[in-house]
Amino acid sequence: MVTSGLVPSKPDSPAPAAGGVRPAPLWAVLAFTFLASAGTGVATTGVPFLAESAYGFGEIPIFVLAALYGAVYVPGALLVGPALRRAARRHAWLTTRRLLAALTLALGLFAALPLLTRPAEGEAGTLAGTWAIWLLAIANGLLSGASWPIVESYLSGGRRGERLRHATGLFNITWSSSLVATLIALGPFVHGRPLEALAAMLPVYAACAILTLWMGREPARSLPDEHPTRPAAYRRLLAVFRVQLPASFLLLAVLEPVAPFLMARVGIEDPWAAPAAAIWLATRLATFVVFARWGGWHGRWRTPILAAALMLLGFAGVTIGPTLDAAAGRTLLLGGLAVLGCGVGMVYAAALYYAMEVGDAEIDAGGRHEAFIGLGYTAGPVLGVLAYVVAAPRGPLAASPTLLLLGLVGSIMIVLCLGSVAWACRSSRGPE
Repeated sequence: MVTSGLVPSKPDSPAPAAGGVRPAPLWAVLAFTFLASAGTGVATTGVPFLAESAYGFGEIPIFVLAALYGAVYVPGALLVGPALRRAARRHAWLTTRRLLAALTLALGLFAALPLLTRPAEGEAGTLAGTWAIWLLAIANGLLSGASWPIVESYLSGGRRGERLRHATGLFNITWSSSLVATLIALGPFVHGRPLEALAAMLPVYAACAILTLWMGREPARSLPDEHPTRPAAYRRLLAVFRVQLPASFLLLAVLEPVAPFLMARVGIEDPWAAPAAAIWLATRLATFVVFARWGGWHGRWRTPILAAALMLLGFAGVTIGPTLDAAAGRTLLLGGLAVLGCGVGMVYAAALYYAMEVGDAEIDAGGRHEAFIGLGYTAGPVLGVLAYVVAAPRGPLAASPTLLLLGLVGSIMIVLCLGSVAWACRSSRGPE
């Protein structure tokens, strides 16, 4: 069990893995991750702002858009591994690297679709004028869900223990810093050129496809287990974090679509609204940095307990802030987002590490990890739609749907977080 120390000073040079296959160069995987994460950020956190600006979407259409993304993300993540294996047996030319390149190019082409089919005057709110953004949400969810398990397999294949923590830590730092930079850069374009911001992802994804040339034809196989007593504790920790992972993304999937309205509620307007909404991304990034450099959280049951406490505390701040006057509301809302970022950062970092360590770096292991994320991304917007339909809001972020939505999510979060804490406390008394 690895429990201490900084990352070893030796470089992460590829070492032969089982079967003579070498790990993918870390720089290539991380460069791919940084660029592809910009597209993911625009497709998830950025789309609510862009859809509200370009198409005049309100809360319900934005929630439905987000729910579609999550609903197809899950099958994309779960089915990519089995589908790739079946297709590769029939077609010798099909490799994991070629599939990843094709998926990223398709993501880029779909990102340009709304600009190429810009709605005509008076069509912005109609199906004829908005079909491209709906198709984009479905394509983004399916293709992204299939892409990230492959990237995670290239990242972790051939690495174990501290080398795996180092790699997954840098991976988390890379994609989260990309999201922060993307949202900050997105701010000036939200009301000026929203569809151009989406189309800018086409060259970004094209660069991702080029980067796959430096990856191997297939991800490396896992190295032999250096810690034979480790899996028992790690499997139990993975089970706990797999309860918290969809819970965290359930919360994020609710907050992201209503972020423009939350910011307006406390007096934060464009061009500062999108960057302000990114504060939780910044604190999540800081958490990733700590977890990448420090291995003291490995095998520690206090980690999921602290993560659950931070998520609930942050959620309370986000819930109460918009009900107060502007100055106090801004402080509590932004403070809640900051604390929330720390909690979800702990959950994601630990869940990914244990998933790839226990799952031997297979695409299916990454697929299951991403599927749990997709569950949260689906359930959150569905709750949002229910809350707004039942409450029949008369305007943006009316009090009744807001309280109903946050009450629903808060109840689920309390049950899942406290349940995971109880599970962690019980499991911590078991044999390591």
